[in-house]
Amino acid sequence: MWADQRAEALPLPTQGYEAYLVGEMHGVEENAEFQTRYLEQLHRASGLRDIALEERAVYENDAQAFVDGGSNKLPSQLCLRTGILERIRQLNAGLKEDARIRVHFTDIDSPAAAIRQHLAALQQRLGANGVRVPRESAINRRGLEAVRQLKGLNPDSATRSELRTVELSILSLRQGLEFDIGPPKGSPYLDSREEAVASNIVDLIRLRGTPSLLVIYGSDHVSRTPRKDGGPKRDQPFMPMALRLERAGIMAFTVVTLPLQGRTFWRGQGSEIFWTAGDAHLGSGETLDKVFATASEAQFLYIDPRRERVRLPSEDLSKMTADGFLLFRSGTPSNNHCGTR
Repeated sequence: MWADQRAEALPLPTQGYEAYLVGEMHGVEENAEFQTRYLEQLHRASGLRDIALEERAVYENDAQAFVDGGSNKLPSQLCLRTGILERIRQLNAGLKEDARIRVHFTDIDSPAAAIRQHLAALQQRLGANGVRVPRESAINRRGLEAVRQLKGLNPDSATRSELRTVELSILSLRQGLEFDIGPPKGSPYLDSREEAVASNIVDLIRLRGTPSLLVIYGSDHVSRTPRKDGGPKRDQPFMPMALRLERAGIMAFTVVTLPLQGRTFWRGQGSEIFWTAGDAHLGSGETLDKVFATASEAQFLYIDPRRERVRLPSEDLSKMTADGFLLFRSGTPSNNHCGTR
C-alpha cells in the first residue's frame, strides 16, 4: 500500500505490458489529470504513444486531428472527452511529430446516426457507390446487408476491423443499447459491444503493430471478474473486456481508479458519491479514512491486492479483479463541456 500526493510516485508499471488498462468511475475531474500523468510516464519510460478511449469509433479521425493540432474544434459528440483530449493536445504540442500520441476510439458506434455516418464513410473509402447505405431510421433493419456487401469488396485489415465494429454496433442497437452524450438506453453489458471493444484492442496490437497502449474505460470493463448481469435483460453471463483480452493472450496490467468521497457529473447528471473512506477497510479492519489521516498530504492511495487485502466501499467494486486499486482522496465533478443539451 502506498500513499502520496503525486501520482508519479506510485508503483504503477511503465514497461513490460502490451496494454495498460485504467478503469475509471466516470464523471470526476481527477480522472483526466491522473490519466495524462500516467500517459506521460509511459511515454518517457517505454516510448508508448497510443491511447485507446471508451468512445465511438466513427469520431476517431476528428479526435486525432484535434490532438495533432490540425483542428481547433471537436465535434459536439465528443464533449464528454474534451478534458482528456485537450490534455493530449497540450502534450503533443511539445513533442516531435514522430513521437506524438495517437488516439484510438475502440467502442461501438451509437446511436443509429453515428452508425450510419461510419458506414457511409467506409462506403466512400471503398468507392462502393453501388452499395446502398440505409437511412438512419432503417439502419436497424438494413444496415447489416450493407456491411455484408462492403465486406465482399476485399478491404484491407484496418477497414475490415471497422466493418466489424459497425456490424457489432448494429447488433447492439438491435438489442436496445443506444448512447450519445446524455443518459444511455438499454444494457451496457452486451457481448456484441464487449466483443467489438476487445477485438479492436487486439487488432491494434496484433495487426497494426502497436507495441503497447494505454486503455481508458469504465471500471466495469477492466475487471477480470465474470459478471452475471449481461445481455439485454441483464440476466446472462458476461465477460468484461479485460477478461477477453487475457483469454486472447494479451499481456495487460489493470488498475481501477475511484474517489472515496465527493461528487460526480456525467452525461448531464450530477450526483453525490454514495460512500466515504470510512466505508472501505484493509484486511486488518482499519478503515481508509484512518489511513488517509496518517498521511494528511496524500491525495492518492494505491493498493496492490496481491499484497494487501482491501474491502472497497461497494459490493460491485469489491468483486472486481484487478492488479491494483488507485483511490483518490476525493472527487471533483467533471467540467460540463456539453453545455445545456
